[in-house]
Amino acid sequence: MKIELTDKERLFLANQHEILGHLNKDNSDYHFKLAEQLRDGHEWLYSQSFDNFSENLPDDAAELVLNILQIYEMIQDTYDGLSDKSLISEHQIKFPGFDGNNETEFMGFVDALEKDNRFVDVIQTGNRNSHSPKVHVYERMIAKWQAFGKPYNLTTEQLIEILGR
Repeated sequence: MKIELTDKERLFLANQHEILGHLNKDNSDYHFKLAEQLRDGHEWLYSQSFDNFSENLPDDAAELVLNILQIYEMIQDTYDGLSDKSLISEHQIKFPGFDGNNETEFMGFVDALEKDNRFVDVIQTGNRNSHSPKVHVYERMIAKWQAFGKPYNLTTEQLIEILGR
């Protein structure tokens, strides 16, 4: 990710790293070196400190992930309330995750939600990496749920249809 810094922002960051260098003795060399690079304007050098900085996730992508996790929460609650579970396996109701190669921004948001203690039951009982693209599958599930009128309590037939069986 390319981050453009103004001279003022560079100065602020350089000062912050200078302070961190004094406060954090274990990493002082790193902070003092980065402060110097920022002050000297060596963009190629200091820009490497932003290599692990992620792009902002667009609101519509975040909303999609939230809808997906809400649907899986609803699916699990509906399944738990079924008296006859013979038509649906427990494996089918678990959140499959996102593709680690092509849907990493969604995976990262799921991780952040879990760290913030949101949708923990859905996330921890499911998977992180589906090993294949899943967004199109989830969009189909959301469309089916919306066609049913967005009910929270699903019938067995609705649950089967949303799961694509």
